[in-house]
Amino acid sequence: MSQGPLQQTSKLKRFINYILDVIVYLVFCFVLGIILGIVLALSGNLDFIESAEFERWGNIIGIIVLFLYYFIFEVSFGATPAKFITGTRVYTRQGMKPSTKAIALRSLIRFVPFEPFSFLFGEGWHDKWSKTIVSELKQAEASPGQ
Repeated sequence: MSQGPLQQTSKLKRFINYILDVIVYLVFCFVLGIILGIVLALSGNLDFIESAEFERWGNIIGIIVLFLYYFIFEVSFGATPAKFITGTRVYTRQGMKPSTKAIALRSLIRFVPFEPFSFLFGEGWHDKWSKTIVSELKQAEASPGQ
């Protein structure tokens, strides 16, 4: 029997998810940077690292990697590494798995300026505008037929 719509997880858990995902992303970028540095050193292109072009490409790659981080994890598993740790997942408001389009929109909305602060005033924009919710895994499993 259905227990009704899913409830958003706590703001504290959302904040923990955010901090953990930032840490995982930064560690991934650090490792990627080391690999890139090794490749550039082996190819004799170390001067490129000091160029403005390298900085531009670094920013573009960083944005792409951040989008892909959220998109791939949430499309594939319904959760980022942080959500795995905190036992939460992304769902539609009805408790179903979101569409690929909804996850893509959710991932893009994260680039709206001040979006991380949108949780201070209620629902986060990436949830609200993509019609998704982050809920406890146990709550979703306890709501059969959703």
